[in-house]
Amino acid sequence: MDPCMQRALMFVGAVLGAGFASGREVVSFFSSYGAYSWLFILLSTITMTALCCICLRRAHATAGCHWCAIYQTGSAPVRKLAQGCILLLQVIMGGAMISAAGHLFALAIPYRGAYLMGMLVTIGLSLLMGCITPKIMTAVSGLLTILFVAAVIMCMVFDWGDAVVAVGTPKAPMQVVEGSVRAVAYAALNLALSIGAVCRFGGCSCRISSRSAVLFGLTMTGLLFVSNILYLKHPELTNAAFPMVALLARFGRVGHLISLLMMYLAILTTLSAGLFALRTGLEEKFLPSMALCMTVILPLIVAFAGFEGIVDGWYTPVGLLCL
Repeated sequence: MDPCMQRALMFVGAVLGAGFASGREVVSFFSSYGAYSWLFILLSTITMTALCCICLRRAHATAGCHWCAIYQTGSAPVRKLAQGCILLLQVIMGGAMISAAGHLFALAIPYRGAYLMGMLVTIGLSLLMGCITPKIMTAVSGLLTILFVAAVIMCMVFDWGDAVVAVGTPKAPMQVVEGSVRAVAYAALNLALSIGAVCRFGGCSCRISSRSAVLFGLTMTGLLFVSNILYLKHPELTNAAFPMVALLARFGRVGHLISLLMMYLAILTTLSAGLFALRTGLEEKFLPSMALCMTVILPLIVAFAGFEGIVDGWYTPVGLLCL
């Protein structure tokens, strides 16, 4: 596979978490703004591409694969603040992914302790995936992208006769500003989330870095656009925790299984990237054994706040901090 495409798929896998695959993030950050959502998607993916290119070049300049290294030339207060924001995001995002995994296990297994079992099993698998070769992550990310596109196409074919919202409800100027700020926050949040994976590929030329960042941005634009088309057709799913699961449920058991598999792969790829960044960042301050314990315990505590509450209430402010 082309090295630039390999890197782009790695980054996409780190971003396509349960929030994206379930549709919760797309509805909350974009589709809820109607016709303005297209502009907000473009603003977000352009920002994401620029931030990805900056991080790749910065990692190359510092000649290190550890994400903390890109802040070494800053003053001590700036360095501590930047690293602290990234670590905070990994904890919060990790909590959201772990909570979503618990919900998936509860949906798939009729067992009272399925929620807790799902959280613990997923943490273990994600830690393992983060330690092994990036090629595994790339392969899983490629499969996930194919499944996601197939799922969206299935739903769009089913809704072929339904109209897409062409003109959204007029928004007050402050609401448009709010949407723009949230779009930029979404970009920063996703780049900060995948920073561990990005810096693992930092030792490449500026040309490869730029091409990888552009391919990543184009892929995210395509995935967000097709998702937005789908959710604009279904405004009734605005408050659903897992809109994609609800849409695929119309295809019976096959659709249900596809939705569960797709979401679980999304959780694994994003959580493994996040926990890898969290653990390696904590190892800068603590002993490896203590860092590993904190990597497991801190996101697990956050997970009990609930997936939907974390996505809707916590993502935007933390994303702006990371920016």
